[in-house]
Amino acid sequence: MNKNESKPRWKLNIADIIIIAVIVIAAGALIFIWRGSGNSSRTVANTKPVHYSIELSGMIDGSAELIGVGDTIVDNEKKFVMGEVTSVVILPATTSESDYETGNTVEAEIPGEYTAIIEIVANCATDGHQITTESGYVVRVGTPIFAGGPGYAGTGYVVEINREEADA
Repeated sequence: MNKNESKPRWKLNIADIIIIAVIVIAAGALIFIWRGSGNSSRTVANTKPVHYSIELSGMIDGSAELIGVGDTIVDNEKKFVMGEVTSVVILPATTSESDYETGNTVEAEIPGEYTAIIEIVANCATDGHQITTESGYVVRVGTPIFAGGPGYAGTGYVVEINREEADA
């Protein structure tokens, strides 16, 4: 018996490549549909506008000026839309330091860094325990955030929440 005849060899041809490509595309489509299916169960009918403020600290010189009214802010960790910018206040970044002469703690400016206080409005569903945007972002005061918009990003916290009343 000849060595070449003992083991049948499988040769890759164009039909095999097409079948493999169809299987990979179908698997990708199923994964995409499966991942998005959890978002469809959220109710958006009972949403109300919620205004809240975030503080992005440690922004470098020039990046804070890129924040504009009307920008969409996105959570950079989970890619949830946090809302739309309604106003921006840019302040010099500060840190707490000890005054060695008096022993008091004073706020000192950090050269070249800025803090942006951004007011955001988003349609949110509220239940007894949490406020959730339409995209699924949970708004809580004190929550650390990693947020960004077109051309800028920063870290900080949610600092204030103002709910609009249904009577107003």
